[in-house]
Amino acid sequence: MKVRDVMTKDVVTVAPATPFKDTVEELVRANVSGLPVVADDGKLLGLVTEADLITKPAYGGRRRRALALLADIVSARDHRWATKAIGSVAADVMTHNLAVCQPGDDLRVVARRMLDAGVKRMPVVDHRGALVGIVSRCDILRVFDRPDADLAADLDALVSDPLRMPDDHHVKATVHHGVVTLRGDVLHPWDADLVVDVVNAIPGVVDVVNHLRHREPNPRPPAGRVF
Repeated sequence: MKVRDVMTKDVVTVAPATPFKDTVEELVRANVSGLPVVADDGKLLGLVTEADLITKPAYGGRRRRALALLADIVSARDHRWATKAIGSVAADVMTHNLAVCQPGDDLRVVARRMLDAGVKRMPVVDHRGALVGIVSRCDILRVFDRPDADLAADLDALVSDPLRMPDDHHVKATVHHGVVTLRGDVLHPWDADLVVDVVNAIPGVVDVVNHLRHREPNPRPPAGRVF
């Protein structure tokens, strides 16, 4: 499954010059935790998150004394929040250097990237860097919100499809709570690997338990000269 299959396409965005107060209002109204900041040409510039905006009540208002800010720096505490707190528009407070993905990226790969980056959402951009959507953890989890009956129907269609299954197979597939169990036999060990791969690609499959047997070993490649 690809990012384009689950991403939100109608994304609420703000411009770099959107005032702080208006940015907060847009975020609250949209009931999201982050807003992409987009240029006039559609290019993604950054993301304003709840953490970026909360710097204003945390560090804003009356200017902190220079001595207090110096103490933060000397103690090696991260003072970038205090710097953002004095911002007045979206471009001042937004987060740069975002982790992004593209519509054709594999959803499992993107899920791992989100975990590695520690982010809850990832903007989706085209080859020009223009925003085309956003994918969240919730979007990815919805893939698994499928009843076993739907998965069983997909499995039946798969097992009977000669274009996606190996030749001369006798595969039976059952599903329980999203976990697919494969029984029966195939001709070669690599045929079993193929079946597991195509079953894993069915949206909503949580895991695959492989009990397939093989009738013959994998054929040895023909002997010949290596050029």
